[in-house]
Amino acid sequence: EWRADAGTFTGEGASVKWRAPKGATTPADYAVRLTVTETYGAAQQNVVNATSPVIRLHDSAKEIGDLALRFLGDFANSSVSPSTCIREFSDGCRGKADEKADIEANREHFLITGSSLRLQNTRVASSGLSADTTVACSFTSRIIKCAAGSVGCSVGKVETVAGDCVLTSVYEQQRWWLCTSTFQNCVQLPLG
Repeated sequence: EWRADAGTFTGEGASVKWRAPKGATTPADYAVRLTVTETYGAAQQNVVNATSPVIRLHDSAKEIGDLALRFLGDFANSSVSPSTCIREFSDGCRGKADEKADIEANREHFLITGSSLRLQNTRVASSGLSADTTVACSFTSRIIKCAAGSVGCSVGKVETVAGDCVLTSVYEQQRWWLCTSTFQNCVQLPLG
C-alpha cells in the first residue's frame, strides 16, 4: 500500500509513480510511505513500513515570477528600505550589493509615485539551478534631488520610464533566490 499526504499514485505493486498534487502551494515537502504486508498461511503476517526521504516540490517558474514581482513591487514603493527590497537576493551573488546601491541612489534622487509590472516570462535552465525572468516595467517618479553637474534636471519634475526588468535567480538552500536585476530597453514616456 502506497500513501502520501497529497497527490496521486498510478500503478500498483512494487512499481508506482507518484504525481504531486495539482495547484499545490510551493515550496512544499512531501514523503511517500509504503506498507508491505506478507501473509503466511491463514494466521501469520509480516508487516513492514517505510518512509521515503523528504521530496521537495517546487513550481519553479511561479516561485521565481512571484519573487521578481515582489521585489519590483517593493522597489516601486519608495517607503520600503533598500535592505528590505533585497531580502530575497542571494548573499552569494554580487548582484545583491549592486542592487542595494542602485536602490539607495534611486531613493536619494526620486520619489516613485506609480508603477506598472507585468510578468512576461521565466526561463529555468535545464540544470534546474538558475533562471532568468523578464517583467515589463514602468515607473513614474518625481525628481527630489538632482545629481551634481546634471544637465536638464529639475527638482519636482515628474517623469515616467518604461522598459524590461530582467532578473536572474539561483537555487540555493532548497529555495529560489534573486541574483541580479537590470533595467533594459529603457525609454522615457511622455506625460499626459
